[in-house]
Amino acid sequence: MNGVQVAKALRWSTSKISRLETGQVAPTVKDVEKLLKQYDVEAELSEILISLAAEGGAKGWWESYSDVLNETVIELIGLEAGATRVRAWHATVLPGLLQTRDYATQVGLLYRSLELVSPSKIDRRTRVRLRRQRLLESETPLRLSVVLDEAVLRRRFGDSDDRMMREQLCHLVEVSKLPNVSIRVLRLDQPHPTDITNFLLLSFPSMPVLGPISNDVVYYENVPLFNLVEDDETVYQYSLVFDLLVKAALDEDASKDFMTALADV
Repeated sequence: MNGVQVAKALRWSTSKISRLETGQVAPTVKDVEKLLKQYDVEAELSEILISLAAEGGAKGWWESYSDVLNETVIELIGLEAGATRVRAWHATVLPGLLQTRDYATQVGLLYRSLELVSPSKIDRRTRVRLRRQRLLESETPLRLSVVLDEAVLRRRFGDSDDRMMREQLCHLVEVSKLPNVSIRVLRLDQPHPTDITNFLLLSFPSMPVLGPISNDVVYYENVPLFNLVEDDETVYQYSLVFDLLVKAALDEDASKDFMTALADV
């Protein structure tokens, strides 16, 4: 079986298979167990391999949050950790990579209408969002390009107040000053090239001769559905949509001025 066939059989993304094959990530015990079962490996060898995975498999920090996050979201965070570039469009809520603690908490509280969510679960999910943001200021920082609908900057959630939103807007302005971060605002009075509410496009590093270690991936969600798609045609279509959004939005400097003005209101 090739990687695509294994990914399909295990209902994994092909990028996950690629990252395991190239050693970018270590397989978890659960991953090894699924692979061994898929390949029908004999019991004695399976026991040895599972033992090795348990002893030497270094988990990503995000794996410890599997009790509060959807499996697809866990995979997204793992992909994000290995990505070199993320392009994002958001029309209803800010992306997790840009949220303040208070904003993230208010967004987390919205899940109470869909599931029984304890305060500790909301807190752990908030911690994940804040931990992800370290990628923006790491030794080799993630390049982040975001287009935000103006409505996102004006929308309030739950018990949020003007103070919280001012802090969030000020945070966006500060983050936008990072050389690896681009934030653009699509004004409400401008023609919108899409009715899609959100997506992330992730790109990965290249290796000499071999090229990219993984093809680009698109992620989008409509709670409670979370989707990672690697189909080349679909990813290409989303990349075209992102280019149209960038073209329709304010440039970076005008966007920064707009967010600053909103924060001062």
